[in-house]
Amino acid sequence: MNKIPVLVLCIIVTIWFGSIFSPNVSASGTLVILMRDPPSGWGSATAVYLSFSDIMIHRADAGGESGWFNTGVSVANLSLREIVIFKTMIGETTLQVGKYNIIRFNITQAIATVNGINYTCVVKSGKLHVPIIRGGVRVNPAQISSLEIDITPKITGKDGNYSLTPTAKATPS
Repeated sequence: MNKIPVLVLCIIVTIWFGSIFSPNVSASGTLVILMRDPPSGWGSATAVYLSFSDIMIHRADAGGESGWFNTGVSVANLSLREIVIFKTMIGETTLQVGKYNIIRFNITQAIATVNGINYTCVVKSGKLHVPIIRGGVRVNPAQISSLEIDITPKITGKDGNYSLTPTAKATPS
């Protein structure tokens, strides 16, 4: 029996198993970001519109600022009234395979409609850091993962002077 074909077959099988079962850190997957707003905390407002920029996500196994990745997703004038019942996709991004544990974004504008008039709201911090529950969201090679953000803004104030205090919960879905 010739040993060379058997050796070649063993090498091919080893490479094939290695490509399937070894972690491929250079592989990427898609993360879809969804948003929903539970209908509470708006006070006298009948509608709320938010604009976000610089949506970033943090890789769980990285430390400090080096673990943040820009998703390339930004949103202008998202109507929270429209996403009370149905969640809305606000964007998607391609990320390196791995687990991600925090999402953050800047709120660049908040508008509340009170008595039919739109008012710009003050957003004190302007930034929202949201830990991703259930240990984070896993992005797998060549697959689509999703992350649902339940944003719960609280509108306070009167006579045209309104403030928005944002809170949110992020859940892999």
